[in-house]
Amino acid sequence: MRARRSGFSLIEALVVLAISGMALAIVFSIGLKAGDAGFGLGRKAMSAADLDVAVSDYRAVVRSIALRPERAFLAGVDTPVVGAARRFEGEVVMERATQCAPAGWAGTLVLTVEPRGDEQILICTAGERTATLFATRRRDAALSYSVNGRDWNDSYTNAPPGGFGEGLLRSARVFVRFSGGAGMDVIEVASSGLPDNWARPVDDF
Repeated sequence: MRARRSGFSLIEALVVLAISGMALAIVFSIGLKAGDAGFGLGRKAMSAADLDVAVSDYRAVVRSIALRPERAFLAGVDTPVVGAARRFEGEVVMERATQCAPAGWAGTLVLTVEPRGDEQILICTAGERTATLFATRRRDAALSYSVNGRDWNDSYTNAPPGGFGEGLLRSARVFVRFSGGAGMDVIEVASSGLPDNWARPVDDF
């Protein structure tokens, strides 16, 4: 009578190893996919956070524009704001720190829309400091302007049409819009505010 054999045969051991290997492969595959998904979500969250910062900085820049009413200009002293579809230039006093300039910085700030590879980028330049606010693949990305929030133009200036010291003596405002596609259609308003912000005791109105 043959003795009863104990343990696994070679074939049985190979079958167990094969099944275990497939199980481990499935587990690792799920883990890798979950990891990729996690990294993907993380990248999207970081991109969304970067966009929020860029939008906030853009709004702060526009609100910081030193916008003077037409008749409050003094020849040789005041520089008008000049806006075009791909360039904006004006004097600012930064209300808070941004990528463009620190809080309280005063001087000429320039926004430009420039091509970089397949993208259009909105660049902010304040003195020696340059920062990229937005990058978009929308080829027609541009700046536009409105004095009433309804009618938009690709150019703007607050220079007095009849020369310095002429024009209307009233507060001024302008809406500045950057159209860069989904999530980048941003509008903010610059205002001269109350007369305390722009009137001079020596002004002859």
